[in-house]
Amino acid sequence: MVAFFAGLLSTIIAVLMGVTSAYLGGKVDDFMVFIMNIVLVIPNLPLILVLAAFLGQAGPLSIGIIIGLTSWAWGARVIRAQTLSIREKEFVIAAEVIGESRWRILVVEIVPNLVSIITGGFVGTTLYAVLSEAGLEFIGLGDPNAVACGTMLLWAQNNSALLVGTWWDMLVPAIAISVFGGGLALFNMGMDQVSNPGLKGGANLKRWKKLHDQLETERKARLAEARQLVG
Repeated sequence: MVAFFAGLLSTIIAVLMGVTSAYLGGKVDDFMVFIMNIVLVIPNLPLILVLAAFLGQAGPLSIGIIIGLTSWAWGARVIRAQTLSIREKEFVIAAEVIGESRWRILVVEIVPNLVSIITGGFVGTTLYAVLSEAGLEFIGLGDPNAVACGTMLLWAQNNSALLVGTWWDMLVPAIAISVFGGGLALFNMGMDQVSNPGLKGGANLKRWKKLHDQLETERKARLAEARQLVG
C-alpha cells in the first residue's frame, strides 16, 4: 500500500512537472526547472527521517505521502528531457499546425510516447518507497502496531530472532521485499515490451530460430556438395 501510493503520487507529480515544463518552455520552464533543482539538492533520506521524526510514530499513509512528495524530482528531469526530444517530432508539429489544443497534444501525442520512462520511474520510486518505509519502521520511526515488513524486522531484532533460532521471523519479510522487487523489475520489462514491440522476446526468438534453420539447411547443402565432389 505504501509503495504503490508513494510511487503513484511521485509519478503523477513528475509527469505533470516534466511534461508541462518541456512543452510550455520559456519562463514556465525556467521556474519549474528551478523547483526541480531545489528538490534534487535536498538530501532525500535525511529529509524523510526528519519529517518522520517530526510526526512522531508516523503511520504507513504518512510515510507514503512523505516519500511521494520528496521523490519526484529525478523522474521529472528525465521526463522533461525526453519530452524536449518528442516535442520536435513531425507528428507533434503537425498537431500544432492543424490547431489541436495544448492539453490534447500533451495527453494524446506526447504522454503515450513516454510510457516506458514513466513506468521505469514508477517502478524505481515504488521499490525505493518499500525500502525506505521498511527502514523507517526498522529504526522505530513508524507505527509499531502496524503489520509491515519493517515492523516485523524490528520485532525480530528486538526478540533476538537469530540468536534463539527463530530465523524465519527475519527471513520471511526479507524474502517478501526481495520477491516484490523482482516482480516490479519483471513488470518494468513487460511494459517496455508493450510500449516497444521490437523488444518482445517471442518475435526475436522466432526470428532467431528461422535464421538458424536457414543456416543449418545451407550448411547441410554445402556438406552434401562437398561429399559428391570427393566421391
